[in-house]
Amino acid sequence: MASDGHDGGELVEENGLSRRQLLGIGAVVGVGLVGTTVPILRYLGPTALASAAPQIEVPIDMLGLWQAERLLILGTPGYLLRTPDEIVACSAICTHLGCVTKWNRTQRVFFCPCHGARFAPDGRVLGGPAPSPLKRYEVVVSEGKAHCVEPA
Repeated sequence: MASDGHDGGELVEENGLSRRQLLGIGAVVGVGLVGTTVPILRYLGPTALASAAPQIEVPIDMLGLWQAERLLILGTPGYLLRTPDEIVACSAICTHLGCVTKWNRTQRVFFCPCHGARFAPDGRVLGGPAPSPLKRYEVVVSEGKAHCVEPA
């Protein structure tokens, strides 16, 4: 290392940066990384409001046969589906990597557009990389409206 010729005797690296300048640059880069990473992590993480989400009631006469209505069930994306035998409520979150599934009314399956997992109307795995079925919720029907609760 060589002296920069100032009376203060501040040492200068071969590339022309002093330690003080190098530390300043490091601090700016560090603050920048934290400043951009924290908002991204907050966006990707679950929200505290999800647990306080209001219970949504769906009039059952609005659900056609094999029609799935996508809605928030207890704060998470889910489906309310009418089959000939019952009204089914399940999570819309694929158990493989957490993508949001879609309903195919023609084939009567939930499918994951990310990696190709397929689920039966009751949430069972039909194919693809999903390790377990979609989470099911209990459906309570009262006064012509359906709403979901955690299974007992």
